[in-house]
Amino acid sequence: MQPHRGTILLTEDDASVLSALALVLEQAGYRVLKAANGRDALLMLSGQVQLLITDLWMPNMDGLALLEEVRRAFPRLEVVMITGNATVASAVQAMKAGAFDYLTKPFTPPDLLEVVERAIEHGRLYRDISQWSREEDAGENIENLIGNSAAMREISRTIRRVAPFKSTVLVDGQSGTGKEMVVRAIHQLSPRRDKPFVAINCAAVPGALMESELFGHERGAFTGADYRTTGYFEAATGGTLFIDEVAEMDPPVQAKLLRVLEMGLVTPVGSTREKAIDVRVLAATNSDLEAAVESKRFRADLFYRLNVVRIHLPPLHQRREDIPLLVGILLQRLCEENGLPMPRVDPDLISALQNYSWPGNVRELRNVLENLLIVGPREVLRVEDLPKNIRVPAESGLPPAGLALELAERQAIEQYLRQYQGDRTQVAIALRISTRTLYRKMARYGLS
Repeated sequence: MQPHRGTILLTEDDASVLSALALVLEQAGYRVLKAANGRDALLMLSGQVQLLITDLWMPNMDGLALLEEVRRAFPRLEVVMITGNATVASAVQAMKAGAFDYLTKPFTPPDLLEVVERAIEHGRLYRDISQWSREEDAGENIENLIGNSAAMREISRTIRRVAPFKSTVLVDGQSGTGKEMVVRAIHQLSPRRDKPFVAINCAAVPGALMESELFGHERGAFTGADYRTTGYFEAATGGTLFIDEVAEMDPPVQAKLLRVLEMGLVTPVGSTREKAIDVRVLAATNSDLEAAVESKRFRADLFYRLNVVRIHLPPLHQRREDIPLLVGILLQRLCEENGLPMPRVDPDLISALQNYSWPGNVRELRNVLENLLIVGPREVLRVEDLPKNIRVPAESGLPPAGLALELAERQAIEQYLRQYQGDRTQVAIALRISTRTLYRKMARYGLS
């Protein structure tokens, strides 16, 4: 026997209508509980019910009164109203009271099933949010690292494994994937959590100043050095130093960083005195460091010293299954920050977001959601509220921008792996890439 698609409580005072609607839902795979009035429905409600469908006009307790009672006992339960005497006022009243949607008799089975599927999907989204929040409160999830995909679960496991140690960690991934969140999570879960967390972005510091920023300088060490300055390493003593965009570091500073990592000694600019430091170094990059090593732009010995533990953050379009949960959690946090009520989310909007390529990754998704909350309608977020560049791919049926080339690359690697029976050297030759690049691409696409 196939598992049912969900449990629906159907409330209707007309016995023939009740039976007909129940038959449609049961044939579609739902388990249906039937109640002849609102009071019976209240007695039958439980946490197993995923959707309440109720007639608006019923004797003793009408649909609105039932909805009010349901909202008190089961605030997350989705409710769909049905009536044969529809008015604009009753529709507005039902929606304001918290109904998910509104059906007017007569309606067709496809109309009913479409609303039911959307309502159950919407309820599932909010149950996932609640579950995630409970697990986060219990310490089972890592703060700000949102996702239940296999990739995100593995990243969470790796963070917990490496956090207690002093080993360097290299985090790589596209801009906006959350590299700093991973680094901060490692620090917060480490024995150094009560010590300083200091961050420096190599791309934001001119090359000539990087050595002084990292290691400090003595007074008179160079023009303008009017006083002694403590560097980032000293400032992070006992704690963690996060070096972001490490690929942008100039070669001379790379050499000095390597010495610090190997010896645990810092020499300020203009000084001959070495100072022992106790700092854990975590680094991040959105560049291909292996390619930088091959082209001699990045020191191989520094790369190996940084790359003791590697954490790769996949782009958002490679973990689309995480988007519904991300949308829910990000909306919840944005609403809390701005003092706004949590809106309902049309499942079609979630589908549109999953069909977009997200070149800006999670950061771009957050910005889009914030725009919807501030500029768009706030009660229900729908596909038509999205910016055109996100909405159009979903409407056109075309593959998301940027994914066609990745798909072709993956398929080519898979084809040659089959052709050469897994011989990586032959595959690399056929694709005219190095074996190192091939291994990197295979890891990226999850190929073995």
